[in-house]
Amino acid sequence: MSKFKISLIQSQQEKEKMYYQRWLVLRKPINKERGTEKDEYDDDNYSLHFIAVCEEQIIGSARLRQLSTELGSIAYLAVLPEFQSQGVGTALIKKIIEIANQKQLTSLRVMSRINSSKFYEKVGFRETGQPFDFLGIPHKFMVFKLPYFQN
Repeated sequence: MSKFKISLIQSQQEKEKMYYQRWLVLRKPINKERGTEKDEYDDDNYSLHFIAVCEEQIIGSARLRQLSTELGSIAYLAVLPEFQSQGVGTALIKKIIEIANQKQLTSLRVMSRINSSKFYEKVGFRETGQPFDFLGIPHKFMVFKLPYFQN
């Protein structure tokens, strides 16, 4: 695979391309319409959108939203199928962890599809609570404790 780069969204055009990539990975396979890949938090002041770009194509994306002074939420982690299992998702998570540490958050939360939970476990997330249904797919919340330390 060619090299990819992780960065924050830089323009509205880039954001629209990210939404399309997110829809292709997360919503189209479950027969959801365009628009279902967005929510009311995508444009608030607490959300940061990260993308993985390879040869000018968005191949992965994720959102970090700060829920409180201590807790961040990861949502919409999506990697195009042909780029999965090549470190793209892990690189996105590591970048989010780096930014969460800079923001001095103490933990991150993700609502993971059950079939993606092994990925999150590999990068240090732990299950919390009982499985539940979302969009007709079994999910569970997972938490990552950040290694932030006061100086």
